[in-house]
Amino acid sequence: MEGSLRLRRRWNIPVLVATIRGMLKRMPSNQARALVAAATAMPTSDPRISYPSWYLHRWHFLPEGYLSRRSAAGYENLVRHVYNQGLEASTIRATVSELARLAPRALVEVGCGPGRLLQKVAERGIGHDLVGVDLSPYLLERARRRLKHQRIRLVHADGLALPADEGAFDAAISSHYVGHLPPAVRPLAVAELARVVRPGGHVVAVEHRWHPWPECPGLRRIRHIRQSLGFIGLSVFERTDAIVGTPS
Repeated sequence: MEGSLRLRRRWNIPVLVATIRGMLKRMPSNQARALVAAATAMPTSDPRISYPSWYLHRWHFLPEGYLSRRSAAGYENLVRHVYNQGLEASTIRATVSELARLAPRALVEVGCGPGRLLQKVAERGIGHDLVGVDLSPYLLERARRRLKHQRIRLVHADGLALPADEGAFDAAISSHYVGHLPPAVRPLAVAELARVVRPGGHVVAVEHRWHPWPECPGLRRIRHIRQSLGFIGLSVFERTDAIVGTPS
């Protein structure tokens, strides 16, 4: 007991754990430069895109973050199962059902990853203009293979600066996207989702219950469904007529 107390006096355990996690996730600058150069040469890459410093980390302990084929495969084959407690199919079905009820004609998924959700949306016949956006050209490569027979446009872009006019879509999807951003940029991401949805349109969000959704002027939550034994929430927000501002 005394030894445990001495350890707690010498070390702040939560800070120590956070420091170790940061060391494991931090990507050396020379590795980051090489990965960005390789990513820029990808056929799915827009060479005008720049990667924010927070993106250049070993997210979820993937060896190259989201910037290699190896890490993209690790995300699809392992990480997404952890996200969904092994119940991804039921969460996708619930999300697709909500979208079918909303019946958007133009729809964008930001952080679409390998395209599993968009595939089910297209197979259900929802929408006439479907767009998937992701910052990883390697995840977009996997999505392109999966969706090659679907009527879906895939765009390499930063979700904080979407290449779309205000109100361009009837609905926007955020599935395990906003909650996995650094806390400082989450309000910016939500504001951008709201910006590209028309007044009266909807933002559909899938997030773990421990990832709070930032408040956003012009968005009103109208529905919430618990998924995956209550660990995941499916929320539907409506954009009101209020002007959607981008937090400074």
